[in-house]
Amino acid sequence: MTETGEFADRVAVITGGSEGLGRDFCRALCEAECEVYFCARNGEKGHLTAKALGRRAHYFQADLTAPEQINAFAAYVRESAGHVDYLVNNAANDDRIRFDELTVEECDRMWALNLRSFLLMSRACLELLRSGEGKSIVNISSSNYMFGLEPFTIYNATKSGILGFTRSLARELGKDGIRVNMISPGWIMTEKQLRKYVSEEDKQGLIRDQCVKHLIEAKHVSPVLLFLLSSAAGAMSGQNLVVDGGKYFQ
Repeated sequence: MTETGEFADRVAVITGGSEGLGRDFCRALCEAECEVYFCARNGEKGHLTAKALGRRAHYFQADLTAPEQINAFAAYVRESAGHVDYLVNNAANDDRIRFDELTVEECDRMWALNLRSFLLMSRACLELLRSGEGKSIVNISSSNYMFGLEPFTIYNATKSGILGFTRSLARELGKDGIRVNMISPGWIMTEKQLRKYVSEEDKQGLIRDQCVKHLIEAKHVSPVLLFLLSSAAGAMSGQNLVVDGGKYFQ
């Protein structure tokens, strides 16, 4: 069990926090009385999210495909909070791109957000994470790459890279008392996914293939994030937790 109140007044940094999973992560940590610093590219959505979540939510507009904006976000956190307890690398682009139509520009764009931003954000926050105890990084991937679904070749290449990054970083930062873990959600029924991609047939297929017979929502993933950030997971590092209703077995 997590310790009562252990998140109170601690500092969390979340990338891609204005919608979907990221927004629910921000909500869960704010409700646990954590100070949450999140970024998103869309300023309108970011400000609306911060307003909705209340005084513990702090928004910074940033495009994480630009390294200088990653550094600016980290500098904002440093000036505002002075340290970081938790880092959640979540921002991602899940565009469907057929491999025979893939361009160099699309490769660079997907790599820059879905994987490079995880490396650069972690590096930018490293000194802020090194002070104090109970520090934790959680990287958000996807179970999609485990199935090799199409048309997701470039997306899955970046998402699978998060696994190698997580395990290597866990080994490297363990001596500093920083744990690094990973969550691989299945198909989460966010507003964006329901609006753009999910059909009734898709829903039926998920229910058929999952062990648990209900669709997975962001509220099912956020408790797993809190667990990995908390002292309850103090002996866990370099691990990947799949949250998909039991569709994929590791």
